[in-house]
Amino acid sequence: MTRVKICGNTNYEDARLAIDLGADYLGFIFVPNTKRVLTVEKAEEILSRIKGFKNTVGVFCNQPKQEVETIARRLGFQYLQFHGEETALYCESFMKKGFEVIKTFHIKDAMSLKRLDEYNVSAFLFDTYASSEKGGSGIPFSWNIIEDRPYVHDKLFLAGGLNAQNVQQAIEQVRPFAVDVASGVESSPGIKDPKLLQAFIRKVKKRGRPVHEREA
Repeated sequence: MTRVKICGNTNYEDARLAIDLGADYLGFIFVPNTKRVLTVEKAEEILSRIKGFKNTVGVFCNQPKQEVETIARRLGFQYLQFHGEETALYCESFMKKGFEVIKTFHIKDAMSLKRLDEYNVSAFLFDTYASSEKGGSGIPFSWNIIEDRPYVHDKLFLAGGLNAQNVQQAIEQVRPFAVDVASGVESSPGIKDPKLLQAFIRKVKKRGRPVHEREA
């Protein structure tokens, strides 16, 4: 079954609802001067209330290694998502330290994939290329570019303009390991819309799944 990553979480209520609806991964963004950025203190507060949920992802973009590792160790992240121009060596350094690394590629055309083989990482995330921002544009890229690529079904998080209306088509056409969404389930940047969130996860899971027990 296709996994679901809900990204850009900024408060406990949204994170809790995503878990209860069946999200498999939650993303928390630490990229300065972006719409959904969190302070470490705020993230710590949220994560302390969802301790039973382990698949939390710290999202970073072109940040110093020491800064990333300090935040990751403090917040207990197993997964790190690098959303900028981080090199293969940069990513590998975190793999060697025991982290699972998800490397983002911003897809404009087939040439956007030319350096993919350089990266020995846990997973790839494909998002839409935009000159003005690194993600959350709400615009899909052409999925034909990545159809039938051998890594897609095992280690691809598909992002870029996904929502409840198009996610089933994306899954049928691409068959990714996971789908990733932020703006497609929001009422405003960083604030999830419960109805959109529920609709998206239901479309991915199709028959749904048991709701996680709420923590005390």
